[in-house]
Amino acid sequence: MSGRWLHVVSELGFDISRTGYTVSLVPRDRLPHANALIEGANAIGEGIGPSVGGWLFDTLGVALSLLFDFVTYVCSSLLVLLNVLERRKRKTAAASEHTPRQDESARVKTDDEYDDDGDVLSGLRFVWGIGIIRSIAFSAGQFNFFTAVFFTIYYVFVIRVLHMDPVAVGLAATCSGIGGIVSSVAVGPSSGAWRPAPLFIATLFAPALAALLVSLSAFTIEYGNAVVIALVCVSQFVWSFTVTVNLVLSESIKQVTAPERLLGQVSSVERVIALAAEPIGALAGGPFADMIGEDIALYLCAVGLAASTAWALDEHGILSFRKPDEWQC
Repeated sequence: MSGRWLHVVSELGFDISRTGYTVSLVPRDRLPHANALIEGANAIGEGIGPSVGGWLFDTLGVALSLLFDFVTYVCSSLLVLLNVLERRKRKTAAASEHTPRQDESARVKTDDEYDDDGDVLSGLRFVWGIGIIRSIAFSAGQFNFFTAVFFTIYYVFVIRVLHMDPVAVGLAATCSGIGGIVSSVAVGPSSGAWRPAPLFIATLFAPALAALLVSLSAFTIEYGNAVVIALVCVSQFVWSFTVTVNLVLSESIKQVTAPERLLGQVSSVERVIALAAEPIGALAGGPFADMIGEDIALYLCAVGLAASTAWALDEHGILSFRKPDEWQC
């Protein structure tokens, strides 16, 4: 149990710090592409990780499988450390030759008003004070809440109501993984064509339609299991595809909006808002479905997911974000 807790804490720390070190390693014009590659790696890991883990367990046994896992973590950490040290060395060499002019045109009132010598509350003040970041953080919180409610009910619904067997459920999960991978491949190279605000709103709204498709698939049972399975697979593909785009877009916008020295605090606050919503939603999902039924609960989840776009409709929120020149085609 303590090992699992340490793993979760370490993973959370890595996710938070990743925002900052990505900025330190990657030029601004390459941030969307870099974030897309990272999300693609995550999607591939989630897609093939369980299969590889099962094969290692059967082939090597428990002890060697865990040792292999440990070695991969160590190698990944060393690669990140070497990259950061190399980047720091280059920055130091460049600083010794000249003093670069800071370009803070896109960072409205951030340095003086929100920098409190690394105070943990500076991230909270920044998230609340900058409408762009606030809209991203709170829309993610609401979205994650209803996502947790949805998937608490989803597996019961597809088995009990849609009569999908384990193979069909696994096929839908595979389509979800494929959606994330395809999205990460497509979103990076096409970043210059983005209109960030409309795209951000669309990627919050599309999963609501995907959730609705799962509920509506109950009306197609009379046409055979193949139709039901196809609709659920499409739903999971669309969900994962658009969520991956949203993650890449959110991360990239945050990285060019917040000062580099505040990225850790800002990411921490965002993660707290997003992660705090998940267990609450998961706990609420079961009683919610028991009270009103799985089908109605899924419809309401779709409404809640769609309503998360409201945080992004404020004129001072994501709608006020202007794409940096480096992102232009």
